[in-house]
Amino acid sequence: MEKVNKYNASLKEFLHYDRYELIAINVFWLGFIAYIASSTILSTKEMPFMLFQPLQLLGLAAIFASSAYLLKPNFESEYFKIFFFLFALWALVILFRGFSFNKNVLKLIFLNPWFGGMFYLVPLVVLFRKSFLLYKKLFSAIILLSVIFLLFSIMFRGILTEVIPDDLNRSVVEYFTKSLGITALFILFTHMYHSKTKNFFAFVVIVVVLILGVIRARRGLLFMAGLGLLMAGYIYFISAKSKLLSGTILLALLFFAVIGGVYVFLNVEMEALYYLQDRGVTDTRSGIEIYFYKDMQGLDWIIGRGMRGEYYCPTMESGNYRGTVETDYLNMILKGGIINLVLLLVILIPAIFLGLFSSKNYLTKAFALWILFWLINTHPSTVQVFTMNYFLVWFGVGVCYSPFIRSIPEEKMKSLFKPVE
Repeated sequence: MEKVNKYNASLKEFLHYDRYELIAINVFWLGFIAYIASSTILSTKEMPFMLFQPLQLLGLAAIFASSAYLLKPNFESEYFKIFFFLFALWALVILFRGFSFNKNVLKLIFLNPWFGGMFYLVPLVVLFRKSFLLYKKLFSAIILLSVIFLLFSIMFRGILTEVIPDDLNRSVVEYFTKSLGITALFILFTHMYHSKTKNFFAFVVIVVVLILGVIRARRGLLFMAGLGLLMAGYIYFISAKSKLLSGTILLALLFFAVIGGVYVFLNVEMEALYYLQDRGVTDTRSGIEIYFYKDMQGLDWIIGRGMRGEYYCPTMESGNYRGTVETDYLNMILKGGIINLVLLLVILIPAIFLGLFSSKNYLTKAFALWILFWLINTHPSTVQVFTMNYFLVWFGVGVCYSPFIRSIPEEKMKSLFKPVE
């Protein structure tokens, strides 16, 4: 009886929110969307910085102001509490090792979501009060980002689909898809909580991501989107009432996708396909990684070189030093050493196991799979950045380490997100 009363009290707290919390969550996500949309559109180099950088700063102000209200730490796991504070402390060390009041450094830290310093603050979202409203608004933010992705893709289709590739249109495709579009996968991961319209919309967004990946031959992006669809298919299969029907549908989709892909590659004459075939067998990583391994010294491997750490890489046209490694786990080591990577793994790996094997609902399982999805992509892509992709990881950590959220039955969770069938 006491256990039931405790669960009911926790459920009531999970569902409760006041007007100020609603405003704070809305301001947080609107600020984040304004910041990301402005940063993404600036990557095209076709929009005036003086117009969109103030919008970035306004978005940051909204994020910081709303976060001050939403931060209500409540650790339900002592293990997580200890390692989270160690990880957060080490992140501050990395950040301040590269900090300077120089104007260009400040712009890098605050206005560059990919290679600046803002992503070191993302883990703090686990300190937000865990509420149903928070996750419901999270879904709405993903949908809004996906809408912006499609609008931007139409507006800048000339850059995205230009026949002759260059560094600009390749990077713009990366920024557009990974900053705005790729997290539509999470809608598919949690398809049981959304309408058919939203699920279909998310699927269309991922198809556009795949098309852009083919056009610009972004192998990491194609791997990310393909892996995400496979994971979404797995969740669809295990959550379906009829395993036979769902399995048949998935196999049919896979069959037609493979047949269609082979047909297009063999019969359709497109410059993009030739470019993808050529890039598919070209090794563009190992040379850079070899320079990284040669330049890193003993202590560098342990503590890294700080937020603005670089390594000798004479293949760069702009200079002999490089500040990033596309293999993201190596990038984590460059900035914060093996300490940084190990602290991250001792938090994320248990979260994955708790979410997958100690949960009664698919929301937690979806978050756990997203964390795994993100970890796998630290090899082919840069994913530890200030985007929704990384936010989902830390919201997922908070959910997976919560015994209460893991204990909510699936039928109850589904009734919360879809009260009317």
